[in-house]
Amino acid sequence: MKPRGVMRRLAAILGCSIALTAAMPAFADDVAGDWLFDTSKFADDCQISGRITFTQTSVKNTYSCVFESEQICGKLNFDLYIRVQQNCTAQRIGKQVAIKSSVGKILEVRPAGYPTSYLADNFIVQLSSNKQEMNGSHYDEQRQLKARFWRDVELIG
Repeated sequence: MKPRGVMRRLAAILGCSIALTAAMPAFADDVAGDWLFDTSKFADDCQISGRITFTQTSVKNTYSCVFESEQICGKLNFDLYIRVQQNCTAQRIGKQVAIKSSVGKILEVRPAGYPTSYLADNFIVQLSSNKQEMNGSHYDEQRQLKARFWRDVELIG
């Protein structure tokens, strides 16, 4: 291959690399921003999922956070649906992130009139190397479940 051809290929590769880097979301912080999450199933047909936003505080590696969670159960648990607003704080130590929550408000319960209390959703997760996912555990006063968080990133089309 002639030197001119090599230079053109290198320029094309560099151009593609720059374009791909520009298309990827830039995260100023490893944890701050919007994430989606869900847990493993429990009580045979229930699962918790939601959307959480972490905001960096003035204390390094400490975040305030707010989220809505949905507990969705199937027929085995009377098609129970509970949507809850929660407030939380998160602390990052190395790759570990601990999230401690408190229930702000129960927003919706189905079936209507179903007697409901809700235990805060807490998590201990580990940030992946690519900083796009966190995996670990959900816990409350009654159960411990597997949990997965992933970046809420819109695809560029």
